[in-house]
Amino acid sequence: MKDRVRFLRIGGWIGILASVSMTIIELFRNEFFRVIPSVLFSVVAPFLILGISRNPEHYKKILTGFASLILFQQILGAFLSFNEVLMLIWYPVFPLTYFFLLGYRRALLWNAAALVAIVIGYVLFPVLNHIPSVSLPIFLSSVLAYSVAVVLAWYHYRVIHTYQSRLKREAVVDTLTGALLRKAGLQQLSRLMTQVDRIPDMELSVALLDIDDFKRINDQDGHQSGDRVLVRVAESIHRSIRKGDYFIRLGGEEFLLLLPSQSFNHAHSLSETLRQRIEQEVKRSDGTCVTVSIGLTQYRPGERLSSLLHRADHLMYAAKKFGKNKICWKESEAGDPFPADSPAVPLSENA
Repeated sequence: MKDRVRFLRIGGWIGILASVSMTIIELFRNEFFRVIPSVLFSVVAPFLILGISRNPEHYKKILTGFASLILFQQILGAFLSFNEVLMLIWYPVFPLTYFFLLGYRRALLWNAAALVAIVIGYVLFPVLNHIPSVSLPIFLSSVLAYSVAVVLAWYHYRVIHTYQSRLKREAVVDTLTGALLRKAGLQQLSRLMTQVDRIPDMELSVALLDIDDFKRINDQDGHQSGDRVLVRVAESIHRSIRKGDYFIRLGGEEFLLLLPSQSFNHAHSLSETLRQRIEQEVKRSDGTCVTVSIGLTQYRPGERLSSLLHRADHLMYAAKKFGKNKICWKESEAGDPFPADSPAVPLSENA
């Protein structure tokens, strides 16, 4: 976004200077009514540039405002100045501007609308101004140049968008498991913690999972088998969590689940369903079951992220200590809402 804003400022002021130049040319030729499109851009564009500096949160709306201003100026020019070849010089520039401001999908529609408006303007110009417009061959050549610019810009920005999307995904999502990577996941956790601090009634539970005896799986079955286990565990997790939950790979065989906006009882029920599903669905190459140990806790408003993760980590290792393939949990307040025969192991507040 910062790069686009910087180039928008530079390009915007260049456009303003060009509009002022066109205004001066038309004034010297005593074509006062044709000054309207260039004056319009010269007056409005500085306010949009100022707005994007002062209100960066309205970034996308201001970009659309720029595109709307250019489209309106383009249509006015078609209706008022179609007897001037000078106006046609700018035609190949407009498609690039729309793609830069709007992205390749929206820009394609805006350019199509602009082309329709240009054709209508060419047809109506002699009727409205009582003078002939530019010759048909010149007009068709300009429209062809405009269309070629649209196609080239569309292809260029589509390719860039595809690679940008891929790079962004690879920067935040683990390609093996489909989980968020550690940095992106912890940033999301920080946002959820801030949200809970603002909304006291909102609850946030976190579950830290570690695959039991994973080093043994890698050593005995090989790393490819270990990767297959990671993939199968991730598939089980994806099937178990809700749409609004977050699945993070902290590293190696350790995963973190963020379970916002649900009670601790529900978070425990989901964790138990997940524990059972992994035990039933994920097998080693020799057919033995793969299990996980889970540390489940709840965010306490105002606490630090490191404190929350330390508690979850302590609970997860406690689950391993109690025999693995278990859930060890502790709520934000003392209490044991689960029956004694639960596979979970509640820890006291002093644990």
